[in-house]
Amino acid sequence: MLRLLALASLLALSACSIAPFQKGKPAAASSAPDPGAHRTGEGPVLKTPTEEIFKPEAETVIETPPPVVELPRERPSRPPATLAPASRALVAQAEAQRRKGDLPGASVSLDRALRIEPNNPLLWIETGRLRMDQRNYSQAENMGRKALSMSVGDDATQSAAWELIGQSLKARGRNAEAEEAFGKARAAAPR
Repeated sequence: MLRLLALASLLALSACSIAPFQKGKPAAASSAPDPGAHRTGEGPVLKTPTEEIFKPEAETVIETPPPVVELPRERPSRPPATLAPASRALVAQAEAQRRKGDLPGASVSLDRALRIEPNNPLLWIETGRLRMDQRNYSQAENMGRKALSMSVGDDATQSAAWELIGQSLKARGRNAEAEEAFGKARAAAPR
């Protein structure tokens, strides 16, 4: 509280120390009118500069082309994606539930595995296959595309993701797009 009061009084005193703006003619101005001066009634006197302003010469700029960066000819390869032991157990449990026809239970198991490893493309592919069994083809395609984006450089996983995308497109009657996806799956398949 004392600091605030001290700050307020300091500001009030500092405002009193500034000289106020004075209107009228400047003290050094002559009585003869200056052609460069602008006068309209009372107020500050502005003068236009009479001497030539220094202008530097324009520099010659030589533009060089940007350096050529060579792009890699092949995309980087990564080792195939694998599942952690806990995720592997949950995927095995989901697979058993799927075989028994318990699709909601399989979905819960895969969701638990995705909470453990959300960036594992294999789990997204498995979830997409489950969505195919549930006849939710557009979600299956989305799962495949998500797995595809996570598996750059992993040819085996990319091939499986394209296969899932192709199956979901074919199930919806989009055969031309499905064939294109199957072709990409064959091209990405490891040799």
